[in-house]
Amino acid sequence: MQLGRRDKIPFPESYNGFRLIRIHGRVHAIPLTAQVERILRTPGLLDRHPAVLAAPTLDEVKRLVDACDPRAHLPEAVAKVAGYDIARHRGVFYAVPENAGAIDLDVPADRQRAGVIPGVSAEDLERRVQQIAAGAPVEFAGWLPIFSVSGNCGQHPQFKHTGNPPDGYRFTRSAPPVTAPQAAPPGAGGIVARTRRLCGKAGVALQKLWYAGRSALSFVFPPKGVSLATRVAVLVAFVRLAALLIRKGCKPGAVLSFLQTRHLQSQLLLGRQELVFLTSMPYTFGQNPWVIEIEDVTTLFYPHVQNGHTCGMALAESPYFPIVRALLEADHCKAVLTHMRSTAELIPALFKSEIISKKVVYAPLGVRLPERWQRHDPRPGDEPVNLLFINSWCQVPENFYVRGGLDVLEAFSVLRKRYPHLRLTIRTALPALDDHYLRIIEGGWVRVVNRFLTDEEMAELHAGSDIFLLPAARVHIVSLLQAMSYGLAVVGSDGWGMEEYLEDGHNGLVVRGRHGKASWADPEAGMLREDYEFTYTPDPEVVAGIVEAVSRLVEDHALRRRLGRTARADVRDRYNLDAWNRGLKAALDRARGVTPAAPERTAAPAPTVREPGRAVVTSGGS
Repeated sequence: MQLGRRDKIPFPESYNGFRLIRIHGRVHAIPLTAQVERILRTPGLLDRHPAVLAAPTLDEVKRLVDACDPRAHLPEAVAKVAGYDIARHRGVFYAVPENAGAIDLDVPADRQRAGVIPGVSAEDLERRVQQIAAGAPVEFAGWLPIFSVSGNCGQHPQFKHTGNPPDGYRFTRSAPPVTAPQAAPPGAGGIVARTRRLCGKAGVALQKLWYAGRSALSFVFPPKGVSLATRVAVLVAFVRLAALLIRKGCKPGAVLSFLQTRHLQSQLLLGRQELVFLTSMPYTFGQNPWVIEIEDVTTLFYPHVQNGHTCGMALAESPYFPIVRALLEADHCKAVLTHMRSTAELIPALFKSEIISKKVVYAPLGVRLPERWQRHDPRPGDEPVNLLFINSWCQVPENFYVRGGLDVLEAFSVLRKRYPHLRLTIRTALPALDDHYLRIIEGGWVRVVNRFLTDEEMAELHAGSDIFLLPAARVHIVSLLQAMSYGLAVVGSDGWGMEEYLEDGHNGLVVRGRHGKASWADPEAGMLREDYEFTYTPDPEVVAGIVEAVSRLVEDHALRRRLGRTARADVRDRYNLDAWNRGLKAALDRARGVTPAAPERTAAPAPTVREPGRAVVTSGGS
């Protein structure tokens, strides 16, 4: 059979109301009713969006499209209640703020950004919305653009608790609708970079002048939707804060740098609010009264001081120290909330300010208790025992080291020879690793999951595991509490903060070797000292500790079961959302000048203790 010239068959752009695209070895069909361009330009969203159909071939995708009900991708309006639209989508009810703009209910980040409330029924949501609507508004500022370049901490699961506000409050989000990213002026970035390289120090000064001038233009040409009154209010706050810092003796250069890192456009978008809730970093000019939630004192100085580099630093000698102290002492700072007792004790020692000390509120963090969990039921001795290691939420490959990833691989290379039925899952984006570690992974029984996982997939991963490994440089609170809530037997480290929640032999096992090397609290200086360099090579003490702890748990099923069940019970009784909300309410009440009501008598009271000049301490219960 002879073949000659033949016209190329074009790949169709659409089919039966769906946009077709062939990428990464699959054919995808996106309903035209969805936000097609956004799905295509957002990394990973094409693969995980529920409305997108995918198959290996065009014919198979066409069959999926033909069998699909296009109405399944559209929310069904149910009711309007107190400023919320209640809709049913994919079997779940949602209450969507009327001012949320165009959002995609299939995208968790959209729901979180807009303050969407999920529920099991329309009636349940109506009751919750009416209760929330009666509460005092608190603007959750985690959506500000500046947070997206600060580890995206505003979207961290730690702050999911804002979806369940304490009694008497409601969290609002004034985020503008998501739009396509604005392109920089052609060549502008390259010109500035080349000028800096050619002119050395003069180029650095020119670059700073460029950024300062560009920021100043934001007052004249603000982001869309920013009113003149907002511009005036932000400008007044900017000048007032600069004058305060100079008057307090702060260095002018440090003041200018600090104010620039507050990100003028974010402050303009935030506008004027009754009360603002900030996450981790005090990104504000003080135009609004604010409360901040932090894990450690270092993030108060970000980006001028960063975690992992404070082991030999004299923070009190930093030019940014008097700036942060003045910011926290100012009247617009109403409360500093922390879930770490160590941090609540370090802040007064660091700043030596009675004003700041009285603003500190401590309460242990709480998480939801999942319905499905690891019960450690008896099973044959040769059945697999599953170890789980998870990188940070933002999946930065370098955080693999800080979490103790190298120590986990070294320990597993020993353990798998001892226990052939042992399995390891590492959910991480891997950094560039030496061949030695690649051979450990390739040697078998190591599963690497380096893609985005939905909440349901993460739940499946946890509930199907037996032992959770977190030999990290320091505490990672959400990962730790989630593992405990699923009833896993946790093997943690003695890094800073870990043992506030993980008690050796009670609800987990603690491996020694991090304290005093990778992290430790310095009560005299009031600092969290960290040196992450120790995690870039395996620590023999930590590796040996992991091997010993895991061996105990593999050989002693009763111990594994007891630790896992005690960990889950501790989340149920101590580290739950109700206990956390009592602390959050104490901080918000303080911000609004509300006198706390007398606590009701209950079987497990959560007392609030205030000592003169000391922090507010809210217990998490028994």
